[in-house]
Amino acid sequence: MFDTPVLLIIYNRITETHNIFQTIHAIKPSKLYVAADGANPDVPFDYGTCLRTRAVIMPEWPCQLKLMFKEEHLGKAQMIFQAINWFFENEPEGIILFDDTMPHPDFFPYCEQLLNKYRDNKQIVHIGGSNFQHGRKRGDASYYFSCYATTWGFATWKDRWENFDLTMANLKEFNFPEILTHYMKKREERNYWLRRGIALQRYHFDDIWEFQYKFHLWSKQGLCISPNVNLITNVGFKKNKRKIRKMSLPSHAIMPLTHPDEIEQNRKADRFAFRHYFNKALRVLFAKWFTETLLGGKDKEQTVQSNDK
Repeated sequence: MFDTPVLLIIYNRITETHNIFQTIHAIKPSKLYVAADGANPDVPFDYGTCLRTRAVIMPEWPCQLKLMFKEEHLGKAQMIFQAINWFFENEPEGIILFDDTMPHPDFFPYCEQLLNKYRDNKQIVHIGGSNFQHGRKRGDASYYFSCYATTWGFATWKDRWENFDLTMANLKEFNFPEILTHYMKKREERNYWLRRGIALQRYHFDDIWEFQYKFHLWSKQGLCISPNVNLITNVGFKKNKRKIRKMSLPSHAIMPLTHPDEIEQNRKADRFAFRHYFNKALRVLFAKWFTETLLGGKDKEQTVQSNDK
């Protein structure tokens, strides 16, 4: 039996939800929370697909199961925001997973051990499961400290999540350049995040949450934990552009953990992640989101793939 609470956020991915639920079944958490977004009225047959996805959740082990099944369709960011708020109304800490990801079995003891180790150390604000270092090991330990929160599967504490706001209204008085200078020495990197911070506050995008979450954690001047091997595979990328599919990395074992001697940001790793992930791959993702959400269109490659089916 696994004692750390687990939150799984789902929508309408039947096969993917089944697969990740089997991984959760293997560890048998004593507390399982499942939050599901409601059907999109603009998507044909979405109601039935959502019902079939929810039917996957049938624990066959003794556990405390709590469900938050929405009737209305909230969309990605609002659903995640409400689900994690609900989770932390009931638990002081836990693991958050999504239906388009697949964690390695070691992800669970990795999170549990680090939640216990850094529970009272407010300098640590997030425990990520992804690695974007392309095989490069940072330091001699199993993980390193980063300014970047990876969010495909992660663990955190209620007091680190508290006051997170999708509109970033509570950060209006914050000095963004000063915050970013604390973490980033290169002007190009600071300007990249400064532009996004200003845009997020000005336009209140309602289907993005990862960027706002980073600014929330930066306002606490905390550090995130990143594993030295990848522990989360994003299976949701398989239908996207080739550049995005390359981000769906295989996962590897990490246990038993070895711990760093000092808590210090690995700036070399963060610079690498910025150049190869945030400044490249995420630009493609953001452009895809902008085209589909704001312009109501589809990118050319997706259209070709759809016509080939």
